[in-house]
Amino acid sequence: MDALLPLGSGLVAGLVAGLAVAAPLGAIGVLLIQEGITRGLRRGLPAAIAVAVVDTSYCVVAVAAGALIGPVIAGWAPWPQFVGGTVLVALGAYGLIVSKRPRRDEAEVVEPSGSSRRRFGLFLGLTAINPATLVYFAAILPGVDQIASSAPARVAFVSGVALASFGWQTLLVALGAGLRRKATPSFRRASALIGNGVVALLGALLIVQAL
Repeated sequence: MDALLPLGSGLVAGLVAGLAVAAPLGAIGVLLIQEGITRGLRRGLPAAIAVAVVDTSYCVVAVAAGALIGPVIAGWAPWPQFVGGTVLVALGAYGLIVSKRPRRDEAEVVEPSGSSRRRFGLFLGLTAINPATLVYFAAILPGVDQIASSAPARVAFVSGVALASFGWQTLLVALGAGLRRKATPSFRRASALIGNGVVALLGALLIVQAL
C-alpha cells in the first residue's frame, strides 16, 4: 500500500498540472469549440488529441530535461510569440473568409478521407509552436521532484497530465458539438465569424506583446 502512495500522488499532481495548463481558454480553446460546432464530436476529436499529444510531449521533455531546456526556450523570446500570433491571425482571417462563403446543406457535405489527419496536423502544429507549455512544466519541476521523486511516480505524473489535457480538450469539442446539434445554420455562421474573429484578435495581441 505504501508503495502505491507515490504513484497516487504523482497521478493527482499530474491531473492538477494538466488542468492548470489546459483550462485557461486561449486561441486553441476557442478553435476547439469551433471545431465541435462545425464538425461535431467524432470529427472534432483529432484536434483534441493533437493538443493533448503536444501537452504530454512537452511534459515528458520537461520532466526529462526541463532544468536545462527551460532557460533555452525562454531565451527564444519573442519569436515563438510572434510566429504563433502570425499563424493565428492568418488562420482566423482564413476562417472569416470561408465562413462568409455560401455552403451546401450539411447533409450533402462529405468530409475528405484525409481531413482528420489534416486537422490533427494543424492543431499539432498550432499547439507546438508555442513553447510556453514546456516552460510551464520546467518551472514547476522543483515541486514535482518533491511529489514524484521516483521514476514510476514521474510516469504517473505524465499520465495525469495526459489524461487531464485530453479530457479538457475533448470537453471543449463536446461543448461545441452540443451547440451544433441545437444550432441553426445562421447561428453556426455567426459562431464561425465570432470564433475566428476572436482567434485573429488573440493572434494580433500575441504579436503586439512580442514587439
